[in-house]
Amino acid sequence: MTDEKNEKKSAKVTAKAPKDKDFPKLKTLTYKEMYNIVGKFLQKAIPMKGAKLKIVKGLADRVSSPKPPYIVLQVEDEKTLSTSETRYTDQYKITWSRSQVTIELSFIGNDNAPALQMARAFTVRFNDAWATEQFEQYNNDVFFPLYSDDVRVEPMSLNAEGQFEDTCVVNAHFEYHPELGICANSAKEIVMDVNIVE
Repeated sequence: MTDEKNEKKSAKVTAKAPKDKDFPKLKTLTYKEMYNIVGKFLQKAIPMKGAKLKIVKGLADRVSSPKPPYIVLQVEDEKTLSTSETRYTDQYKITWSRSQVTIELSFIGNDNAPALQMARAFTVRFNDAWATEQFEQYNNDVFFPLYSDDVRVEPMSLNAEGQFEDTCVVNAHFEYHPELGICANSAKEIVMDVNIVE
């Protein structure tokens, strides 16, 4: 005679991946998109009276510099901070990792808007929690402000006409979480037998 209470039964656990119609939209930014986000922040962080702050996004050959005041943004470095993490859909493998992007900001000032004043306004606001609140408003969940280095005064900065310019430089550091997609024949369904243990 078998005791029905002691009889163990197995249960089945099933997991199915969602179906993809097209390649999923990946969370990633070009350097130009990063410049646009930083440019929005700069317009708020450095208020101008009687002048319009111009922002030059990346260095380009054969393009004349605008009249001061202006800021030049240039990506200086991008390095990986963590190993990759992976998620799967039924057709794709998507990896992402944390990176640190360094953008150099060159502040070129004039009598009405000195470079040092603009650079300090930036560093004070960028190194404050206010910067994180501002970046959240840009509907951005892959690019975050970390910190900026101290202001460097450039005493021998020359413009295209060979004239000395009022220039300060700041390196700003950002955390970036780019995604990369890979086509993969991953499992569409996982079925496991699980024994019930008392």
